[in-house]
Amino acid sequence: MSKKVVHSLVAGCLATGLLLNPLTAYAEVEAIKMPAPAPVKVKGDAAQAKVPLDQAIATAKSLFAISGDFDRFESGFNTDAAGRTEWSLNWNRTKEPNANVSVRVNASTGEVIGMDRWESPPPGQKYSGLPRYSYQDGAKLAQEWLQKLAPRYAGQTQLKPNQEQLYYGYGERGSVEHDYSFSRMVNGIPYADNNIYIRINGDTGQLVGFNLNWDENLTFPGAGQKISLDQAQKIFGQQVELVYFRARVYGVKDAPVKLVYQVKNGRDMAIDALTGKVLENDGYYRAFDAEMMAKAAGRNGSAPADNLSPIEQAEVDKIANLLTREKALELAKRAVTIPGGLKEEESRLSQDYQFPEVKLWNFNWSGGESFPISMNVNVNAVTGELISFSKWDNARYEKLLDSQPSITLEQARQTAEAFIKKQQPQRWTEVKLVQSRADDVIPLKGKILPRAYNFYYSRLVNGLSFPSNGFNIQVDPYTGEITSYQMNWWKLNFPSPDNVLSPEKAVQALLANGGLSLEYQRLTVAGKEAQMYLVYRLKDSFSYAYMVDAGTGTSLGWDGEPLPPQQTSEFSDIAGHPAEDAIKALAQANIARSVDGKFYPDRNITKLEALELLVASRGDYVDSPYELLQSDKEKEERRKKIINAAVRQGIIQPGETGNLDQELTRLEFAVLLINTLDYDGAAKLKDIYVLKSKDADAIPEEQRGYVALSLGLGLQTESGDMFKPGDKIPRGYAATSIVRMLNVQK
Repeated sequence: MSKKVVHSLVAGCLATGLLLNPLTAYAEVEAIKMPAPAPVKVKGDAAQAKVPLDQAIATAKSLFAISGDFDRFESGFNTDAAGRTEWSLNWNRTKEPNANVSVRVNASTGEVIGMDRWESPPPGQKYSGLPRYSYQDGAKLAQEWLQKLAPRYAGQTQLKPNQEQLYYGYGERGSVEHDYSFSRMVNGIPYADNNIYIRINGDTGQLVGFNLNWDENLTFPGAGQKISLDQAQKIFGQQVELVYFRARVYGVKDAPVKLVYQVKNGRDMAIDALTGKVLENDGYYRAFDAEMMAKAAGRNGSAPADNLSPIEQAEVDKIANLLTREKALELAKRAVTIPGGLKEEESRLSQDYQFPEVKLWNFNWSGGESFPISMNVNVNAVTGELISFSKWDNARYEKLLDSQPSITLEQARQTAEAFIKKQQPQRWTEVKLVQSRADDVIPLKGKILPRAYNFYYSRLVNGLSFPSNGFNIQVDPYTGEITSYQMNWWKLNFPSPDNVLSPEKAVQALLANGGLSLEYQRLTVAGKEAQMYLVYRLKDSFSYAYMVDAGTGTSLGWDGEPLPPQQTSEFSDIAGHPAEDAIKALAQANIARSVDGKFYPDRNITKLEALELLVASRGDYVDSPYELLQSDKEKEERRKKIINAAVRQGIIQPGETGNLDQELTRLEFAVLLINTLDYDGAAKLKDIYVLKSKDADAIPEEQRGYVALSLGLGLQTESGDMFKPGDKIPRGYAATSIVRMLNVQK
C-alpha cells in the first residue's frame, strides 16, 4: 500500500469515526545537532564597566527565562571604536534538546542591546500548516517586548510594514519566525539606519531575537523649513531624462536598444528637503567599487571576454584582417606610456562577450614584488584604437597619506578631455560630461582626501544620451596622471525618438510606483564629512522602478523587461467580512496576493483561481496573480504554470484541464481540497462513508467520499442540513476552507 493511501486511510477513518490498527506513517526525524559556539572575543578592559558582570547576568536571566538546564556559560567584554562597552553572555544546553541563548548588555546602562535564542525541537515535535500566532498576533507580542526591553526608545519608533511575507504551506515544516523592524522616528520622520529588530516564534509566541541599533550621538536638522511635497516633485521631474537604454544580460547578444525615461541618479536620487538641491552621495562604497573595478580591469580588460584557443585564434587570423601581435603592441605603447621596470607578462587575443565580432588585443605588465605596479592595455585588433587601459600601484596610497592633492578637480578634467580628444577626435564631439567627482575615501586628520578624480562622458545619439557608451576616465589627484581609461562604443540600431510620452507623463508614471518619501539619511556629499540630511527620495526605492518605457510608461527593471505589478497583502474590501481573518492569514502566508488592494470576497471563484490558491498552499510559489498580469502572453504562460503545478501535485489529473474559467461548485471544490491534502486515496473508498446530508442523493456515488472527508475535516460546512453540491463558491468562502485545510494535521 502506498504512503499516500496510508495517509489517506488514516485521515478518512478519523474523519468518519472508524477505528483501525495504528499504522506507522512517518520515519523518525533525525535529531538536529547544534554546532559548538565560537570562542567569545574579548576587547577592552572589563574594569571600565559601570554594570558588573553578575548584574548583567541577573538582568538577562530575569528577562529571557534561562533555565537551570543550560549547563555551559561563557562571557566576554567588548569596547567598540566609539568607546561603547558591552557584556557578551552566552548560555548553551549541551544535552538534548540542544539550545543556545546569547545576550548583549550595555555595560554602562545595563540595558539589553541584543538577544538571540535557538532551541532544537523536542522529540516528536512537528509543525505544519499555518502557525499558531499570525503575523498580526506576533506584532502585538513584539510591541510588548519593545516596551519591556527598550522603554527609552519605544516611543521614538514606528513598525515598518512587512511586505516580504514568508510562506507556510501545507505539510511538515520547521518553526516559523516573524520579523519586525521598528524604525527610528525623529520629528515624525523615519531614520531607517537606526532601528530595533525583533523576532517572534510564530508557533510558540516566544521571543527569539532582539537587536538595538541606535546611535545617540547623531544630530538631526529640523523639519520646519522643509520644501513641500509638490515642490519636491517638481524638482524630481527635472531629474528625469529621456535616454537610450540597452540591457546587458549575460548570454543575450541581440538585446534591442530602447528609449526610456529614467531618474538621473537612479535609486540614489535624493533631494535636500531644506534647500531643494539634488544631493549626490559620494559614499565610501562607491570609491571602493571603483577601486575594485580598476583592479579587475588590470587583470581582465575593459569587459568580460571569451579567450580564444590557439586553434580558434589561428582560424581568426586566416579569415579576418587582424593586426599582428607586434603591431598591436606597438600601437598600445604609442597610446600609453609603460613605466620602465615593468615586465610584459601576458598578451592574448580576446573577443567581447556581447559582440563576438569585436576582437581585442590585451596586454599585461607587472613590476613584481620590488616594483608593485601593474598595467593593462586593450586595443581593437582591427583598427588599433585604444579601448582601455589601467594602472594600479599597490603602494601609492600608503606613500601619499600625508600629502595634499597637487591638482584640482577642474584641472583633472582638462587633462582627461585632452587625452580623449587625442585618442578619439571625432567621437569627442559626440559625447557630454555627465559625471565629475572626487572619490572621497581617505579620512585623515579631520579631513577627507580624494583618492581619485573620476569623469564619465556619455555618448549622444540623436541628441539623447546613451549612458552605456562613452568614456570613463580616472585621474590621480596627487600626480595628475591618468590611471585608467575605458571607451565603449557599440555598433547598434537606435530607434527614432518620435512618438514618445511627454516628460510630464513620464514623471507621473515614475511617481505612480510609490511617489516620494520624506526621511533622514546620513550622506557624504561634495567631499565633506558624512552628515545628516532631511531628504525626499523615491519611496521604497529598492522595490520600485526608476525607469519607464518612453512609449508606454510601463515600469522597467534592470534587464529592460516590464516589472510585475507591485503586490500587497493589504486588502481594502474585507473589513467586517466573515472571511476577513482567513483572507489575512492567506495573505500573510503569501498565498493570497493583490496589486489593486482588493480580494473580492463575494465574487464567485473560478476553477483556475482556486487552483492558483491551492497550488500556492502546497508551497509551489509562482509569480504575480493570474488575473493581474498585463499581457495575454504573460497570462497564457502563467496559466500553463498553474495547470502544470496542479497536475504535478495531483490536485487535478492531466485530462481535467478544461473549463478552468468557469465558476467552481461546492462539489468540485470538495474534490480539489481533498486532492490537495493527498487524501484522495481514502476518498475513493466510497463504501466506508455515510452522508447524512438531506441532498446526499444529488452527489454522485464516486464523489461521496470527497464530500464526507471535506465535511468531516471541517473544510466545508452544510447549509441547513444540505450540502448543495451545485452551488457556486464565493472567494471568501474558498479562503476560509483553505485556511482550515492548512490547519489539518497529518
